[in-house]
Amino acid sequence: MMKRDFGVFHVALKVLLRKGNEVLFLRTSDVGRLDLPGGRIDNIEMQTPLEKIIAREIGEEIGPTVKYKLSKPVFQFRRYVPARKIYNFLTVYEAVFLSGRIRLSSEHTSYHWINPSVSRLSVKDFYNKEEYSALMRYFKTHA
Repeated sequence: MMKRDFGVFHVALKVLLRKGNEVLFLRTSDVGRLDLPGGRIDNIEMQTPLEKIIAREIGEEIGPTVKYKLSKPVFQFRRYVPARKIYNFLTVYEAVFLSGRIRLSSEHTSYHWINPSVSRLSVKDFYNKEEYSALMRYFKTHA
C-alpha cells in the first residue's frame, strides 16, 4: 500500500476567451483534443504576477497581437500528462477578446470560435471527464 502524502502538480493557467456568445477553443497537435489557450507556470516564474504569466502564454499560443480583457478565475480541473508522468492543476480565467489576429503555435493545429449553447461538445472532445464537466457547469451558469 502506498503511503499517503501531498500531491505534486504542475500548475497551469488557461483563459476562457469569449467573443460574444462564442468561446475560443484550440485543437491540440498531439491528440486532437479541444483546449483553451494558456499553459504551465515556468520554473523562473515563481514570483511573477499571474496576469503576466497568462499574457506570456497567450502571446505564445495565439499570437502577440491578440488583445483581451482578463477577468477572474472561474473554475479549476486536473489533467494527467503522460509524457511527463505528472498531473497539471489548471485554473481557468474568464476574458473578453478585444482585437488581434490569431496565430497558432505548433502546439495547436486549428482554432474554433464555438457557441457552447449551440455546439454539441462531448467528453471525447477533451482530455478527461473532469475537464469536460467543469466546462459544462460553467456554460450552464454563464450562457
